[in-house]
Amino acid sequence: MEIVTMIDGGFLRKKYHAAFKENISALQIKNFVGNIIKYSGFGGINTYRVYFYDCKPCDAKTTYPVSNKALNLAKTTQYDESLKLINDIRGLDFFAFREGQLSFSGWKLKKKCYKETPYTDESFDLDLAQKGVDIKIGLDIAWISYNNISERILLVTGDSDFIPAIKTARRNGIFVHLFTLGHHVKDDLKLNADVCIENSLSDLLEKNEDY
Repeated sequence: MEIVTMIDGGFLRKKYHAAFKENISALQIKNFVGNIIKYSGFGGINTYRVYFYDCKPCDAKTTYPVSNKALNLAKTTQYDESLKLINDIRGLDFFAFREGQLSFSGWKLKKKCYKETPYTDESFDLDLAQKGVDIKIGLDIAWISYNNISERILLVTGDSDFIPAIKTARRNGIFVHLFTLGHHVKDDLKLNADVCIENSLSDLLEKNEDY
C-alpha cells in the first residue's frame, strides 16, 4: 500500500506562522509529513509522493497607498524567502510542487485600523488573491482515485471546497485522512473524510515515541 500526501501550502504556512511566529522551512515541512504519516499509523509504509500546492510570490509593481512611494514586490525580502522555500521544496525527495498564481488587486485596510485616523502606509495590507491551487488539488484527487494510484490520501487543509473531490475519492475506494491542524472547519468537511485528525500543528510536530 502506498500513501499520497497532499498539502494546501498556504494553509500550512499560515498555521505554522500563527503557532510559532516564524516562517516554515522545507525541512520542517518534510518532518511534518513524516509525523502525520506516523501519527496515522502508517510508519514504514511506502509514500508514493507528497504534493505541495502553493503560489509563487507576487512580483507586481505598485505604490504605497498613502505615501505613493514605489514598491516592487520582487525586490522584497519576503519575495526572496518565498522563492527559496519553493526551490527547497522542489529539491526534497518524493515531493512535487504544484503551482498556482498569486495576483495583486490593490490594498485593503487592516481591521484594527478602521477607527484609527489619519491612515498611514502601515494601516493597509496587500490584497493578494490565490488562483489555481484549489482546482489543482481537486483534479489531482480525482486523478489519484480514478487511476488507483494510492489506497489512502492524507489531506492537509481547512477548506470545505474540497468536499466534492473527497467524495469522489471515497466513491472510488480511496480512504481520506483529513488533517485540519486545529483549525475551525465546517462539519461537512469533517464528516465527508474517513478520518478527521483535529490536532493542532504544535501537537503534530512534537516528537512522540508512541507514533
